Amino acid sequence: MLARQTISPQQADAIGLFVWDWPDGPADMAQRLAGLQALGFNHSVAYTHPLKNHAQAADWREHWYRNPLPFATDGVIMRQGQRPPAQRWQASAPYWIAAWKHPYAQALAEVRKVHFNIGRTGKIAPVLELTPVRLDDRTVSRISAGSLSRWEKLDIRPGDHIAVSLAGLTIPRLDGVVSRAAERAEMSVPHASDYHELSCWQAAPGCESQFRARLVWLSGKKGLALPGVGPGTWDKLIESGHISGLLDWMTLNHAELANIPGLAERSSAKLLDSLQTARERPFQTWLKAIGLPPAGNAKLPDNWHDLAERSAQQWQAEPGIGPGRAAKLRAFFQDPHVQALSQQLQAQGISGFK
Repeated sequence: MLARQTISPQQADAIGLFVWDWPDGPADMAQRLAGLQALGFNHSVAYTHPLKNHAQAADWREHWYRNPLPFATDGVIMRQGQRPPAQRWQASAPYWIAAWKHPYAQALAEVRKVHFNIGRTGKIAPVLELTPVRLDDRTVSRISAGSLSRWEKLDIRPGDHIAVSLAGLTIPRLDGVVSRAAERAEMSVPHASDYHELSCWQAAPGCESQFRARLVWLSGKKGLALPGVGPGTWDKLIESGHISGLLDWMTLNHAELANIPGLAERSSAKLLDSLQTARERPFQTWLKAIGLPPAGNAKLPDNWHDLAERSAQQWQAEPGIGPGRAAKLRAFFQDPHVQALSQQLQAQGISGFK
């Protein structure tokens, strides 16, 4: 039942709880276990054993790794028999315990393609498309290579074979390259210097990924929160040629939406209603939606003109804003593309941009 969003009552009844301690309980582990058993926590007693040395710990770990258990586990926990008084406990991992994880299950996978996803702020994330492999009870067909610099260091290309495991028993993880294809495939690799927080405001060649990410952010929960508008919606609008700029959708009408492949008349009407709700969003929400850099605890005025006039020194006077963040905020409001967006929003009568 790991990583599930919901469970049934029957599944909930099958969930057990392990407890090894409680504040002001006995200092001796054996006494604590006896007390816990009296309270009904039988699992803690059944799966806790005293250790005399490291070899015993290794034996128990191997035993539980090789033999079936009525619950999922990723390793064993070793605890000191004595622990400090409850007054010294903190909301963090206790220093008197240590986790000894089981070996990760690995699989060998062939790389079919390498994609470079460029996020809203210009971060490049290489993603490997794999020939599907089975790992525990999961099928893995895609995996992140981490950062662009890591991918460049590993130099992973189609035809290479990589080792894959599950981090935390759930998340596919790239462990390394096992073998390389004899012929190194030519690849078009984006340059990190071409992408940043102020790049790709239009759907220009080479900007497809970042521009799409900007649209997804704009309509998402941290942006305008437009109901029913997600990545698939933006893909249809871009592919049909109806939008090439970040705010082109604001001028679309029902007839234009109804002619887009994949959008029925009813769907286009709902989409138009959803897009129109953007006009009701407050100025501060619009700022975040179009990409305002983090502004800390700064109190922002409710009009564009005052913000655009601020100098870096004035930004630094705000709480939580240092030189670096002040420079980014100043650059954002002075960027020609961002200023063009403000003019579009002014023309649309959006509050704060008038």
